[in-house]
Amino acid sequence: MRLIVSSTQDEASQNILSQLLEKDWNEREKWNGRPIYEKRNDVIVVIDQHHIYFDDVDKKVERHLNLDFEQVVYISKHSSEAGVDSLTVHPIGNYGEAKYGGKDGKLVPAAPQSMTQAFHVMRETAKKEGIHQKYDISFEATHHGPFLETPTYYIEIGSDKESWKDKRAAKVIADTVIEVRNRPETDHPVTICIGGGHYTPRFTDLVKSRKIALGHIVPGWGMKHLTRESFSEAVEKTPGVEYVYFDRSSTSGNERKKVENWANELGLKTVRSGDLEKR
Repeated sequence: MRLIVSSTQDEASQNILSQLLEKDWNEREKWNGRPIYEKRNDVIVVIDQHHIYFDDVDKKVERHLNLDFEQVVYISKHSSEAGVDSLTVHPIGNYGEAKYGGKDGKLVPAAPQSMTQAFHVMRETAKKEGIHQKYDISFEATHHGPFLETPTYYIEIGSDKESWKDKRAAKVIADTVIEVRNRPETDHPVTICIGGGHYTPRFTDLVKSRKIALGHIVPGWGMKHLTRESFSEAVEKTPGVEYVYFDRSSTSGNERKKVENWANELGLKTVRSGDLEKR
């Protein structure tokens, strides 16, 4: 079963939810004061708290419904001072202090195959809806809460009120969430990514050109928090990980050597794009 989470505190989340609910869901009993929606192997819950601060939603809903969830997907807004129109996906967790939900220095299990497939489907669907030139479609680095124990990713509309209210963008996200479930899961090699900026253009380009699935992404600003212990957690919280991939333009030789040593100890291989199969 897959759990989809929407928050009434998030305008884009509610916009996406409205598009999802046009797809013939069955309304069940209430939880947290709001109806639960179910269709085949998906459950939607709506919370009144902001989702990044609402920990353990997976366990709470599992206990209520007597179900086990294999994955959690958050439909959300993305905020940016630059105000760039964007559609993004990313894993969650904190390398340092938990300023925006979650726990200090703790990561949430990633969902590499589904998250990467969502990126590809989102690109296809945005083109079909005619908004692929308006919206920048990318991965983001791992960041923010909440904390939970089930493989999770966020899928978002950014970056301002106008885009959060855009029904076409919301439809793209809603259609993507459904289509990812309908397609067979991919079985691409999985990598942890190290370096780069928050919007990870190097890693986004890698996924466009190579058969690879992304797990946790440690951006340049997270390197100061990266220890052997936190790297090991990123490995542990990235199911199926085989590789480590660097943005070499933003990481020093010393940083790469340190991470490569940790990777070797944990049985991971460092790769470049030329080592990977083309799409």
